[in-house]
Amino acid sequence: MTHTPEGAAGATATDLAYERLKRAILTCALAPGSELREALLAAQLGVGRTPVRGALGRLVQDGFVEVRPRKGYRVTDLKITDVNEVFELRLLLEPAACELAATRAPRQAITAMHYLAHAEYDHTDPESYERFIVDNREFHVRLAEAAGNHRLARSIRTLLEEMQRLFFLSLTREDTSSEQMHEHLELYDAIVAGDAERARQLSAEQIEQSRRRVIEALITGFSPATVTGSANLGL
Repeated sequence: MTHTPEGAAGATATDLAYERLKRAILTCALAPGSELREALLAAQLGVGRTPVRGALGRLVQDGFVEVRPRKGYRVTDLKITDVNEVFELRLLLEPAACELAATRAPRQAITAMHYLAHAEYDHTDPESYERFIVDNREFHVRLAEAAGNHRLARSIRTLLEEMQRLFFLSLTREDTSSEQMHEHLELYDAIVAGDAERARQLSAEQIEQSRRRVIEALITGFSPATVTGSANLGL
């Protein structure tokens, strides 16, 4: 299935290469530790090597790709120290966003997110993982937006996008779709009820649960084939 990034009509070849490579990394089609060859990527993407080189440079700046002297490019590994850092940031940001949403967000803005709280994925269908992760991200970002703090919302969006690879790995390990939907519904109910203390507490507890799932997935390991079936960059 061909994926066309938003705004692709005015995008350059480098932009398109960047969006496709970034998506392949975030969905683990290009697994952590994968070697990246300019010529092969150019052939897969149907562009020249110059746009691929530009895209890889941007991905290095994003922290998703690293340059190894005389060996070329490589998708960055996922390390437990990195996991703990991003989850510490989540614990600082998201419980506060949920508390603010419960305190001052218009009820209509919260109830409009009811469908996001019901998001699920099919453990037998890897393509559903990305939809679920996007819905999960939107749920948390829109809570902060509903609370009226757009800087907080932007920070949460950036952080959750950075963590997308971690979420993918945790979804491949075990089927937690119902468990995660239940967590979202609990949090949603607390915010709708205006219970700020419970919303903050639930958010913190759920972030720790997510940390546990991700760390277990990293320790257990995974096979890229269980995530995407192939590293098809024309997704």
